[in-house]
Amino acid sequence: MADPLSRGSLYEFQKLPYNPAIPRKRKSTLESIWTTFKRLFYFGQFLVKSIPVWIQLIWKWLNPPPPKNISGWNALVTGGSNGIGRAVSLELAKIGWNVAIVDIDAENGEKVAEELFKYRIKAAFYKADIADYEAVVDMKSKIEQDFGPVDILINNAGILPFLVPDEYSPENLRRMMDVNVLSHFWTTNVFLPGMYHRRRGHIVGIASRSAYTPTGYMRNYATSKYAVRGFMEDLHDEIHHAGFEGQVVTTSVFPILINTRKESIERFLSLP
Repeated sequence: MADPLSRGSLYEFQKLPYNPAIPRKRKSTLESIWTTFKRLFYFGQFLVKSIPVWIQLIWKWLNPPPPKNISGWNALVTGGSNGIGRAVSLELAKIGWNVAIVDIDAENGEKVAEELFKYRIKAAFYKADIADYEAVVDMKSKIEQDFGPVDILINNAGILPFLVPDEYSPENLRRMMDVNVLSHFWTTNVFLPGMYHRRRGHIVGIASRSAYTPTGYMRNYATSKYAVRGFMEDLHDEIHHAGFEGQVVTTSVFPILINTRKESIERFLSLP
C-alpha cells in the first residue's frame, strides 16, 4: 500500500522509460589548463584563510572550555536492554540524564530501567521494534508524553552475526539490514526535525570496527556497519548545510569486538 505521506514512488519511477542526460562536451586543452590554475588558486586561498582556524583550534586545545552541564537532559537508547546499550544507559544515568530504553527484549529492558532508578533520574522501558517505521512514530509520542523532547538519540540496536545457523537466508538478511541500517533512517527521520526546531540535539550511531577493517565470515554484518558509517558521515554534512552545525551534533562510535552475546562470541572465537 502506498504511503500517504510519500511524494513519489521509486518503484513506479523505475518502470518509466529511461531518459538519458545530455552528453557533456570534453574540455579543450586550454580549458583544462585554466581549471587546473583555478584549483591551485583556490587551494592557495584555502591555506591563507585556514590560518585563523588553526590558531583558534590550537587556542582551544591549550585552553579547553569547561564541559557543559547536561544534567536532566533526555536520552533515548535503542537496544538498551543488553550489552553496549545497557552500559551506555547506566553511564548516562550516572551523570544525571533521564533515559528511555527501547528494545524488543522486554524482560531485560524492565530490569535495566529498575537499575537506573537508583541514580534518581527518570527512566522507562518501551517495547518497540525500531525496524518498523510506524512503531518508531508511535514510540516517539509515548516518550515525549512521559519525558518531553529527546535531546540525545543513541542508535545502538543491532543484530550481531552468527546468532542463527542460516543468517544468509533472505528473511534473515532483510531483518539484519532493517535493524542495523534502516532503523537509523526511521529514528533520525522522526527525531531530527524536533532537534532542528529546538536548535539542540545529539545523534549517536553505534557502528563497528568492521566498518573500517572487515573480518571474514561477516559480510552481512560488515556491510550493514559500513552503511551506518556512511549514513552518519552524510548526516553530519546534511546538518551542516541545513545551518545547525554545533547545535545538532553527531557522533559515530566504532567498537571493537565486545564480549556480549554468548552465541555470537562462541562462534566468532571458533573461526580459523
